[in-house]
Amino acid sequence: MTAPMLDREAILRIVRQWSVNERIALADAILADARTAPQQEPQPPNVPSAALRGILSNSQPAPSDEDVARILDEERMKKYGA
Repeated sequence: MTAPMLDREAILRIVRQWSVNERIALADAILADARTAPQQEPQPPNVPSAALRGILSNSQPAPSDEDVARILDEERMKKYGA
């Protein structure tokens, strides 16, 4: 036998009728359950590939290895100052 599905507001209406101690016990049980539940990795947004086409392309050539090394050195100098 399964319990009927209730929406959040219906559950809150029921729980608000409980004593404070019962509500705190329920909250503790929910938090304990949430702490032991397996963590779900965030899912990337579902964006169609057509919307992404060309997002990284521009009219400039890719930087050379020397350019990248210079940029990294400059950024480190800005961040660490030495």
